[in-house]
Amino acid sequence: MSQAFSRAQFLRIHRRHEEAVTLLLGHLTHFPDDAAAYIELALNRLEIPGEKSMALADARTATGLMPGSAFPLALQSRILSQMDREKEALPLAESAVALDPEDVYCWNAKTLALCGLSEWKAAEASARQALSLHADDDAASNLLSHILRMQNRLDESEAETRRRLALDPENAFSFDNAGWAALQRNQIQQAETYFKEALRLNPELIHAKMGLKEAYRARSGFFRLFLRWIFFIQRFNRKHRFAIVIGTLVAFQVARFIAASVNPLLTIPVVFIYFVAVFGSWLAGPVASFLILKDPVARMALDTGEKIEGLMVGCLLGIGFTMACAGVITMQAPISLLGAGMVLTALPGSLIFTNSSFKGRCLFSGCAVAVLGLAIFAATNAASRPVVEALDGGAGDAVIAAILIVGLVTWLGQVESLRQARPT
Repeated sequence: MSQAFSRAQFLRIHRRHEEAVTLLLGHLTHFPDDAAAYIELALNRLEIPGEKSMALADARTATGLMPGSAFPLALQSRILSQMDREKEALPLAESAVALDPEDVYCWNAKTLALCGLSEWKAAEASARQALSLHADDDAASNLLSHILRMQNRLDESEAETRRRLALDPENAFSFDNAGWAALQRNQIQQAETYFKEALRLNPELIHAKMGLKEAYRARSGFFRLFLRWIFFIQRFNRKHRFAIVIGTLVAFQVARFIAASVNPLLTIPVVFIYFVAVFGSWLAGPVASFLILKDPVARMALDTGEKIEGLMVGCLLGIGFTMACAGVITMQAPISLLGAGMVLTALPGSLIFTNSSFKGRCLFSGCAVAVLGLAIFAATNAASRPVVEALDGGAGDAVIAAILIVGLVTWLGQVESLRQARPT
């Protein structure tokens, strides 16, 4: 083992990953077949933004140099899970477990992949197997706590978190798990305390940063309702989630038909409830961000994109709703149409500034401009007509087109590649 390799290990422990990579590359010029160096290189690159693909290549090289060894396969699996490629990660983890069923790292890799696929029962069995091999393994314990929480088994999740904290009271991941459990219990202040403690111990813990933002947003009652829906839907895998969405759509159509058969006026509250349920899930986050902008402490948790998004969506909804109501009261169709257009524009607008996908930002920006442009056209067209004929001709067509675009956005917004960039 060279001095450079030993120094690189020391640097990784102290999170000086770029320096470690430089030393390891120098080491590999003299020892090109050193599998341990490639593993060390992968572990460092995994922590450097934008270098996950290179870390994966290093792990694959190590696998080629160590045929029949479980660890490089498990490392590949964990990297793929962090790249949101769990379908590829799971077979590698299972191969690693088959090669070395006594290795906790391999079982944790399998658990992580199963978590990414929302296969909670299988993930729980995997985590418990890891803990049966090493009862004090912090990764397995924290994963089990997370898995139990995702199944809404909050008491069991809390018990596992307390057990972990009793063994390691400085474990940031355990405080993070406790924060999410408190948030799920609607204990907002307690959740904030846990997330702040997690970030004190590890300021770079992204999951805790997200949790603190959600806790601040949860000061809004509207956002708390949205969180309850999210926590409910997270219990299911992707196939079941899609079935729930389709089932909700079918239930709405049935409810609307029954309401219309009893009294046509009953369709109005049915349609209103459906649209609040559908659009509310998209707008809850930006609206909550808008509401906490007035809080000098809470708004510090938001990044620039979240602040812009909250301000834009809040203004579009607030001003647009006011104009729509004012137009109806005063019988001014152009004002009402323009206000309604602003409200509709808020939905594609909520998918722009916090969207890490470039093509997604371009697509939803185009949709927002199109909806607002159609609203302006409809308002201008309606201005030259009597109120009772406001939607005749081009204005009515523009309104229908705007609604269709917004409906399309709710479906396109579920396409993962249009919502976030794939980790590299």
